Amino acid sequence: MAVDAGVPVLQPVRLRDEEAQRDLAELYPDVLVVASFGQILPRAVLNLPKRGALNLHPSLLPRLRGPSPIASTILEGLETSGTTLMEMVARMDAGPIVSQLEVTVPPAVTAPELTELLAERSADLLVRDLPTWLEGKIEPKAQVEEQATYTRLISKVDGLVDWKMTAVEIERRVRAYRPWPSAHTGFHGKQLRLLAAEAMPGEAVPGLVLTASGELFIGTGQGLLRPVTVQLEGGRPTGALEFLRGHRDFAGAILGSEE
Repeated sequence: MAVDAGVPVLQPVRLRDEEAQRDLAELYPDVLVVASFGQILPRAVLNLPKRGALNLHPSLLPRLRGPSPIASTILEGLETSGTTLMEMVARMDAGPIVSQLEVTVPPAVTAPELTELLAERSADLLVRDLPTWLEGKIEPKAQVEEQATYTRLISKVDGLVDWKMTAVEIERRVRAYRPWPSAHTGFHGKQLRLLAAEAMPGEAVPGLVLTASGELFIGTGQGLLRPVTVQLEGGRPTGALEFLRGHRDFAGAILGSEE
């Protein structure tokens, strides 16, 4: 949209490069706004704008600082989330809060859906409060360090399902780890992705696939998981019952390691 509107677009690979910093300095920015940027802004860049550098973070800081607040919101089963406009400082997500907007987390929301929702609300927050910030009419508030919680970088191994977990915990992972690393387990030495699932009451051996009332269920440490959509390595996404028709030995199998 910026290109179509004739707005110059810079795409520096590293903001620590002197050329990238020079290009920014030549814009004489009043303010910098960062969202999902993935790089630490060096001090030289933070000092460029007259009204500082602001960051949009998809959580209600100081809760869920760090790289994976959206996935963590789902994993923790939080019913309320939000977005924070904050001043950037040298420490990650620790700067004073300019403003916040609270959002109710929709039931059974997936990470891509919550990302889109919080992106839209972040845009609303920015449009609402950036002009007031530039006028110097907002006094930022320091975060309460004692209330801070932290998220970590998600890795591929996080998606591997431990069937001793509760059905609720596994179902949250199915939603939180879309599209990557995707909640997955092993079936006949191949990776089986769980793309959609539902936690249900019941009891069975953890990892055991069973059928009842025309539905598929998988035993967990507490409760049953009803797989809705699955994808076997090298195949396409398919409904769980359709997958069973093509893999009759799925029922009765005990899922586990991909090795």
